[in-house]
Amino acid sequence: MLEWLTFIIQLTIYGALISQLVTAPQLSANYQQFYAVGFIVMMTYDIGSHTGRHFVEDAHEGRLPYLLSLPISRTKLFLSMAIQGGVELILMLSVPFAITLALIGNLNIISIVAALVTLFCLGFGVTGVMLGLSFIAFKSADVYSAITVGLSSLIIRFSTVLYPLIFLPPGYATAAFFSPLTYGADLVRLILGFDPNILLDPNIAVAVLIALAVSTLGLGLMLLQRLVEGVKAG
Repeated sequence: MLEWLTFIIQLTIYGALISQLVTAPQLSANYQQFYAVGFIVMMTYDIGSHTGRHFVEDAHEGRLPYLLSLPISRTKLFLSMAIQGGVELILMLSVPFAITLALIGNLNIISIVAALVTLFCLGFGVTGVMLGLSFIAFKSADVYSAITVGLSSLIIRFSTVLYPLIFLPPGYATAAFFSPLTYGADLVRLILGFDPNILLDPNIAVAVLIALAVSTLGLGLMLLQRLVEGVKAG
């Protein structure tokens, strides 16, 4: 898979090189490990955005009317899209996550499961955001792509995916609090044994991720019911 190859190259070349330059004592682990977790969080975001893109493609290519004509409610249709995104997340993260665990080492099964649950919660939250955007812009694949690319740049760059919060300039640090990837990345790193002094409060991170997943999936379901033209929901 191209995504797996990209991850391996980024981690073994860029991650290894930059870890020789970043030697801050606050990082109890080397930067290559920190970067590996961040890259997985970025992949989680990208996979979530794919789910919305699939919906846009279905609408743009004429498959949406058929899906809406099936004898199932729109709620079940929406949940099937979310589950599809979850399955895709499992498959796409399997190899990168295994490599990251091997790189960090000394982990127990509880930490591994907790990290996976956190990534899934973040993934479903991102999926809900992207599905909501796709319902607004589902008549134009170009509009959806433009929105997601712009949003991706902001959410990733203004977050702690690549750098700890304490290393960010004040303006960037303030903006990072509004990125869901900040909470997902910091919580996964805490679970995998990174120094809690450079990470956000885990209680806040858990609350934000749960609220994100529940609210965005609920918003997406509401938009599917109200904005998408087609047969009446069952």
